[in-house]
Amino acid sequence: MLYGVFSDIHSNATAFKAVIKSMEEHGVQRRICLGDLVGYGVDANECVSLTKANADVSLIGNHDNVAIRFESSVGFNPYAKQMIEWTQKELSEESISYIKQLPYILEENDTTFVHASPMSPADWIYITDLEDAYDAFEYFNTSYCFVGHTHSPIIVTMRGGGAIPKVIEESKYQVQGNERLLVNVGSVGQPRDRNPDAAWCLFDTEAKSVEIVRVQYDILETQTRMRAQAVPEFLVERLGVGR
Repeated sequence: MLYGVFSDIHSNATAFKAVIKSMEEHGVQRRICLGDLVGYGVDANECVSLTKANADVSLIGNHDNVAIRFESSVGFNPYAKQMIEWTQKELSEESISYIKQLPYILEENDTTFVHASPMSPADWIYITDLEDAYDAFEYFNTSYCFVGHTHSPIIVTMRGGGAIPKVIEESKYQVQGNERLLVNVGSVGQPRDRNPDAAWCLFDTEAKSVEIVRVQYDILETQTRMRAQAVPEFLVERLGVGR
């Protein structure tokens, strides 16, 4: 099975369409969205519609939860807070209904899918270092776990017996022996690893391999739409530098 796993679209329809096309070109058979369809950008309803049409399964992210008022925006930084409150006003009833039924976590085919961390899916815990990764490995029983949330793609492997997790420097990796993998698939709509290209992950269950795929898209087109809606310039400019 060829999976396309993606996350953190953040209302960036131009980037999302480029990722959808890339997944088609790679022959993806099953598409899993790890959440945060909305927030930051201005294409909220379009991105929800695109997810509904193109993802076999979608999970819910923290921005989605706030957008449908399941949680408050109190913990958000000022930019995120401003845009999620804007999104709350823009979301259609159809979009709200779709987001409301999204689950927090999915297990299938010896794989766990979750937006933030398998430790406590509804608490939006960040996995930002090897200590966090080590803790996360304790909370999924499958061979593979895919997450998003940090907007920075990374592949972490760990062998059995309490070994120390290891970061894989390459963008493509094939599992060796009894290794388990924790993979952050990065962000479709707002990458933060100093690479502005949209990111998604190709997961081949037969070959036991994963690949972080980067996709160029028309960033200026997205920025133009954002400026037309008076989005804070910081959020507009960051797309061009991937931070």
